[in-house]
Amino acid sequence: MKEIDKKILFELQENADISMKDLGGIVNLSPSPCWLRIKNLKEQGYIKKTVAILDEKKLNLEKPIFVQIKTTNHNKEWTDKFRKVVNKTPEIVECHRLMGDTDYLLKVMVKNSESYNTFYSKLTKEIDLSNVTGLQSLEEIKQTSSLPLDYV
Repeated sequence: MKEIDKKILFELQENADISMKDLGGIVNLSPSPCWLRIKNLKEQGYIKKTVAILDEKKLNLEKPIFVQIKTTNHNKEWTDKFRKVVNKTPEIVECHRLMGDTDYLLKVMVKNSESYNTFYSKLTKEIDLSNVTGLQSLEEIKQTSSLPLDYV
């Protein structure tokens, strides 16, 4: 990847609404070549999609709750059902399968502890889990959607 493309990606991660004129001024290109480079980056799959990042507080959502899940089931049927439940549950904003003692880690956004209790009850009714541990975030030290560009 060319250095100019990295600069464009860096800027777009900070502000995808930036005008082509302003972006061009930052990366030292005119607007049309900037637009073409962005188009190519999208076609090559470097840019998956452009989204709006919403304010949790304005939406009355607490800090995330990280949910550690352990299961004794690892067969395809259980895994397929688990994936289906995760994908249809809007409160689950991230789900990761892990190495180690915990099988899955969920990042869950809910209004309050009562909402979490409702979420927990619904989740455990829908799928068989051997252990579920919720960890409430007390303070957000870093949160970003920006990815490091040093590896391309």
